[in-house]
Amino acid sequence: MTWLDLGNPRPRTEVQHYVPVRWPESGRIPLQPLALLPSDDSTFEWSFMDLATRRRSAREFAPLPLDRLGWLLALTSQQLACGPQHLGFPLTLRPSPSAGAIHPVHLVVQSPVLGGWNRYDPAGHELVSVPGGPDVQVVRREMDELIAAPVATLLLLVAEPGKTAAKYFNSESLVWRDAGVLLGYLSLAAEALGLAFVPLGITGDPWAGKLVDESGLAGVGAALVGRRT
Repeated sequence: MTWLDLGNPRPRTEVQHYVPVRWPESGRIPLQPLALLPSDDSTFEWSFMDLATRRRSAREFAPLPLDRLGWLLALTSQQLACGPQHLGFPLTLRPSPSAGAIHPVHLVVQSPVLGGWNRYDPAGHELVSVPGGPDVQVVRREMDELIAAPVATLLLLVAEPGKTAAKYFNSESLVWRDAGVLLGYLSLAAEALGLAFVPLGITGDPWAGKLVDESGLAGVGAALVGRRT
């Protein structure tokens, strides 16, 4: 085996100004805030120790309601505070940590309930419909070759590496580590919500690059989530 050396990241002496990818949109879908989590549900009384020891990957799924999807995204990725914009975009505080508070990884959702592709907007806590993109039926057929789960919701982790490169030399490994941390948060949040969840070994390429008509996006992971059967 040949190990690919990505080098050691280090901050730039002078940061670069980066212009983020422009995502097309054709509508917005508001999601349930965390304030509406059912307080009388015993699921949410588990300690972190309970969650860490109970968590298991699942391969059987029931359809995921929109409210549970909203809570999953809020517990992992919702923007909690906004910082400076000297890189050309705002640094943000979210539940999942990110190198330099940059958060270069977008969550793109393909739900059989909603259809099409939808990008999660952490600032507005909404799903933003993405017109076009890769053929959903083709993607789902390829997913079924890994795990046959036609009713599960697909989460694509789509990185914008230029964001992290604006602050760091040798930034690639930071993007991959951000993606891994986010998958870990998703798995624990899914357990807290009583959901079935499994991370997938694929990167999500070449689908990620086909979501917009400009370069700058790369697939860095994928997962399936749904209600437990």
